[in-house]
Amino acid sequence: MAIRKKNRNIVLLKSVKDLKDEICYEAFEYKKHFVHLCNLIPNKELERLEIQELEKQNIKREGLVYIFVIKGYIFKIGHTIGSIKARVQSYNCGKTEYRISGTNSTTNYFVLQSLLNIGEIVNVYAFFPPQPKYELFGLKYQDSFPVSKRAENIILNDFIKNHNKKPIGCTQR
Repeated sequence: MAIRKKNRNIVLLKSVKDLKDEICYEAFEYKKHFVHLCNLIPNKELERLEIQELEKQNIKREGLVYIFVIKGYIFKIGHTIGSIKARVQSYNCGKTEYRISGTNSTTNYFVLQSLLNIGEIVNVYAFFPPQPKYELFGLKYQDSFPVSKRAENIILNDFIKNHNKKPIGCTQR
């Protein structure tokens, strides 16, 4: 019989104190490559994250590695082939009602509900890796699909190697 690992997404974070063992963004070795893209404002009443745009020209840009930072602590490192707006919309599907019905992902539920519980502004930093040009089946493309995931993996693996753990919000892998 296989031993089942406990799903880290079941236990939601409740306050900033839950981040006390996380790595500070100021000590993050890739910090110089990131820009402060936007802030997320938790709206518990509407059970969603509101985006406060800071980088108007980059807010809709696709293909990025992002970091969620709360009170200086790294909560999550992730990537998206879409824009940060689209990714936040996905996190906003992490509603309790949807979790009960089983229609949302455990990651979206964990991230949204933990950020609502903590109730602090989330600083979102972004790194936009270069988008390679490539050809598939005779068609030419230039997009973010493989490169942002590769960049996230390099950054996250180095983070784990340097700090002996993943950020608390990184629940997959």
